[in-house]
Amino acid sequence: MSRRTASIKASPARPSKKRDHLVTVAESLFDRDGFHGTGVDRLVADSGIARMTFYKHFPTKNALVLAVLEQRDSRFWAALEDGCLLHQSKGTHPVLAIFDALGDWLDHDGAHGCLVLRALGEFAGHDLTLAGDAAFRKRKSGLWVAQHLTAAAIEQAEIRCWDLVLLMEGAMALAPVVGGRDAAGQARHAASALLSAWADGTPKG
Repeated sequence: MSRRTASIKASPARPSKKRDHLVTVAESLFDRDGFHGTGVDRLVADSGIARMTFYKHFPTKNALVLAVLEQRDSRFWAALEDGCLLHQSKGTHPVLAIFDALGDWLDHDGAHGCLVLRALGEFAGHDLTLAGDAAFRKRKSGLWVAQHLTAAAIEQAEIRCWDLVLLMEGAMALAPVVGGRDAAGQARHAASALLSAWADGTPKG
């Protein structure tokens, strides 16, 4: 197992309501104001947790960032899985259901864009551990989409998955500009065109 993978799958800390509360508050603040724009003083004040308790659970702010990325990533994929099942139950094509589920997420938790991608941007060149963690999480998108394409009997899933990942990433980047639902809707429209091209056997250009 690689060092980077090990950091993702490290054993979780002992359950603590204060720790969980701090991570949740930090996720909201980081999402709204950025990682570098949110200091420990603000985290302590908004969470109502004593500074000593903060450092008991997280020896550094960057350790908290790692916990936030793990929580955010887990919530994102759980929301997409649940959303896909929900929209498929309504008769939506499995691939298009991905973008309907993404629209649900962007309408609420993802209104400010992708927090994991923003972490990659803020920490690249400054903290290799955090940047590497974020990059690892973003690469998981290809595997997840490929699995859904395979389940939908789409050929060349391991190649074509990245076309859809690009549409998903574009929707998340555009969400703060045009709104999450509209951004996902545009990506869905493009995904529908791709599905038609794949069904017609149109060569990839």
